Amino acid sequence: MTVNLVTGKCLCGQISVSVPETILKQSKNVGLCYCKNCRQTGGCLASYNLYLPEKDAIIQGEPKIYLDSNTTNGQIIQRAFCENCGSPIYGRNPTSSRLIAVKLGIFDELTKPSIALFCKDRPEWNRLIDGIQDYDIMPS
Repeated sequence: MTVNLVTGKCLCGQISVSVPETILKQSKNVGLCYCKNCRQTGGCLASYNLYLPEKDAIIQGEPKIYLDSNTTNGQIIQRAFCENCGSPIYGRNPTSSRLIAVKLGIFDELTKPSIALFCKDRPEWNRLIDGIQDYDIMPS
């Protein structure tokens, strides 16, 4: 069986990530994170992520890795970005479930999220999104 892949690229095109189209189109795999670190690394209101098994993400190019140890639970998060244009590419915890959080801003298709994390850090003026599950912190 052939898997249809969808590819996203950083702003300059040096790094690309290909993921199965079936995973990309499922809201259950998409979430927002309002934690301070995600806001700072993306320079935005929240990170917009596709959560999938690392084995299902094909990364071409060599992203720069920042080891973020200033997290709420003390676990290190690898934050990958393009060294040339600065586009965030993915985040992952190298010691846990082998999931990767690919930054959806690099893709043309934008799937509606099903969850929002660290909503305690979301600004009051930012409205809730109908139909998604909000968590004040990272659920266990």
